[in-house]
Amino acid sequence: MSSMVGINPTLMTQLINGMKRVSGTIPDVGLQVERAVTALGVELYGPAHAIGRQMSEQIPALQGRLDLILAEPDRKSGKAGILWANESDWLSKSPAEGAASAKALATKLREQIKTHSLDAKTVAEIERHKNDPYFAIAFAKEILPRELKALINKVYGAGLPQSGRPDQRDVRTQDRLLTMLSKILGTASRGVGSIKLADDYADQLVDGIENPQDAFAVKRLLQDGQFDHSFLLTVVRKLYDKDVAHPPDPSLPRDAWAKPGPKDISPGDLSPMGTALVPLAHHPAVAQDFFTDPQRKPLAYLMRQHRWDGDADADLGWAIQEAGTKFRDHDVPPGNSRGYKSALIASWAAHFWSDAKVQKNLPHTRANLGEILAQYTGDLHRDLQSFSAKSPAVVTGSDPDKNMQGVEPYGAKFNAPDVKKAMTWAFADDDAFQTVAAAHGLYSAKVLDELAAKIAKEVDADFAAWRKSNPEATRQQLDAARQDILEERTSRSGGAEFSRATRGLGMTTWVITNAANITKIGEAKESDARAAAFKEMTEKVVGLAPGPQGKFVGLLVDEAKSAIFGKMDSGHEDQARQDADTAMGAAKHMFTDLTAATMMRHGLFGDGSVPAETHPYRYKDFSPGSKGHFMVNGEIKSWADMNADEREAYDEWLTLDGPGRVFGRPDDAIALGFKEAETNYSGHGS
Repeated sequence: MSSMVGINPTLMTQLINGMKRVSGTIPDVGLQVERAVTALGVELYGPAHAIGRQMSEQIPALQGRLDLILAEPDRKSGKAGILWANESDWLSKSPAEGAASAKALATKLREQIKTHSLDAKTVAEIERHKNDPYFAIAFAKEILPRELKALINKVYGAGLPQSGRPDQRDVRTQDRLLTMLSKILGTASRGVGSIKLADDYADQLVDGIENPQDAFAVKRLLQDGQFDHSFLLTVVRKLYDKDVAHPPDPSLPRDAWAKPGPKDISPGDLSPMGTALVPLAHHPAVAQDFFTDPQRKPLAYLMRQHRWDGDADADLGWAIQEAGTKFRDHDVPPGNSRGYKSALIASWAAHFWSDAKVQKNLPHTRANLGEILAQYTGDLHRDLQSFSAKSPAVVTGSDPDKNMQGVEPYGAKFNAPDVKKAMTWAFADDDAFQTVAAAHGLYSAKVLDELAAKIAKEVDADFAAWRKSNPEATRQQLDAARQDILEERTSRSGGAEFSRATRGLGMTTWVITNAANITKIGEAKESDARAAAFKEMTEKVVGLAPGPQGKFVGLLVDEAKSAIFGKMDSGHEDQARQDADTAMGAAKHMFTDLTAATMMRHGLFGDGSVPAETHPYRYKDFSPGSKGHFMVNGEIKSWADMNADEREAYDEWLTLDGPGRVFGRPDDAIALGFKEAETNYSGHGS
């Protein structure tokens, strides 16, 4: 028998409210009927009172069942608004049973911590209740925050001489207990109705947070649980207010003897906000609502003013990244949309990261900035191409990225010179550069692929019209007509569109390579890894699947990054491409390959079965079975996947007059894009 239970909260609430009304009405109606019938001399002993009483008795049980599911952290949404939960985790079947278990385990825990004899068995007993709402609420009431924080510090030897405190290697049981306490508090925080935390629980929790021991306990309590949105947001706001009121002073000496936690490791940043960073990263929606608080405006304070201990800034970067990228949508109204808040946070964070003081304050966040820019690569391309000097904001138009088909999520506005400075700083981290480079390569592939698809659709429409007006045409005439239409489209309007697209993409390419200090790859001594990564991207980008229409390019970045940089072992290094020792040369090759590959994918080199004069199969040396066959499944291979014979054949085919009737190398457009970007961005971000 399944242990899963499901409830539609809306319908259940309506049922409970209806039963409350009816249970009180039935006895009154029954009494009126009884009086009327008795007046006629008829005896009546109706069940109205009993029915009303039974309905009233069922209401608490139904409400309790609803409250249980709403408090369940692992509940799942199903069809028709039903919430499903596994009731096998609810060890306590009633509030009284939960209270009894909580009292017994709390007593045992106090005694073992007092005598420094905490054992794994007790922790295992507590662990069994981690998703038990009745137990969680009762446990939170049994051990109030002040005592709970004290117990947490005692479990790591607080009050003992330094020699008696445990090392990190000896605290597995303690750490496991803290994980369970965090999860139990998370379950308790989700309680509703008759089972919920006290209204002032958040105040009790943050009270005394200026004390390192209290801060350590709160940090651990918030680290692993899945918390109710409102509860965690309230706690974080209170922590922020205390942090601003008493900002940490890292210059003050620390008493090593009073340091909480294991004696041989640092407890990390114990400022009030230092305790909140990991839970914010774990709860992106809470992080969004906190970072966009219009009264507090915490992002500026946390990035610019707060001084972080150790590598705690990495946790801040993680929280900002999650808040700025987890939710991407184009829902309305904009102000209430998660996607809108994501873009707003991304825009402001990138603005702050361009400040040298912020860069110095957040040295461990380069990769986080890279991830954010990658998710907003279309916006980055737009604003770098237009040399925008915009203030941080959200692109709220009906079509945020007009280079792409379909409706993309809300976009972030970037100040072009500022974001160039931010990239220059971020790309000192090779991973940050690889992330942005992969996103740019994928975006370029998708833009050109959609452009080729558009041209192919126009060719099909023109050919359909010609065929309709020439119903008696022979197969040979049809092939010739289609080829004429194809060449007309691609050599004129289509070719111009490819040139415009590659010119703009080339400008973005220059900014990225210049920020990475690899504009001249052969001279980038201190950035050899980034130079190699860029060349790897230019050689493999053709092999990336551009993804389905309307699918946001940012969601495919990790896959593209893995495909490009998973194995940086491009073979045939003895056969380096001409001019590939500069970013411009490598970019020319990349966009040549992308343009050719996307045109081939959409049939713009004609029919290979005819074969058309513009198609590789027109030539025996490039056809299947030859050493120079550089295609697979009807598509051109990436340069990285070609062997020496295939590369030689491919380069030869590109120079022939036949394909030149539909294909123009984008070299001039790339050179123009590079020159325009260099003219506008020289001196920025260096």
